[in-house]
Amino acid sequence: MSAWLYIILGAVLLAGAQTGVRQLRMPPPRCSWCTRASGHPVTGHTNTHCQGPLLAQQQRADIDARHQRDLDRKDRQLTEQSARHQAVQERHATRLRILQVGTITTRRTGRGNRIVLAGWVFDRTAGPSSTSAVHGTPEPISAMGAPEKIHGWTLPELHAMAHG
Repeated sequence: MSAWLYIILGAVLLAGAQTGVRQLRMPPPRCSWCTRASGHPVTGHTNTHCQGPLLAQQQRADIDARHQRDLDRKDRQLTEQSARHQAVQERHATRLRILQVGTITTRRTGRGNRIVLAGWVFDRTAGPSSTSAVHGTPEPISAMGAPEKIHGWTLPELHAMAHG
């Protein structure tokens, strides 16, 4: 019986030795992703434990997010530009024809500066807000501060015409 014990013990030791030799002959675990990325064999971890693909995916997501923010910003800029252009077109459509160029002066009053437009004649029968007013009736305009529109014209436009 003791011979059988030595046979079994020898078989177990032989199996353990063969496993140890196989372990020594096996190359260490390699990561194919890191090997492709670096161009050199990378050992120490396997593909399942590699952080490289996760980092690359995060970088792609960051780039995509930056690109989307740029696209959104450009869309907002185009929308704002289109709205400004449309507002200018609408203002130009409401302009009354100028029959006589007048003057623009600034007068100081107790409540601030007063912009006074005098001598301007607008053709009210030609514009979109045509009335039954007599053609070319002078309409004195006096405005406090800086009004944005006067019959479709802005103060800088009228000022440029007055001082041409």
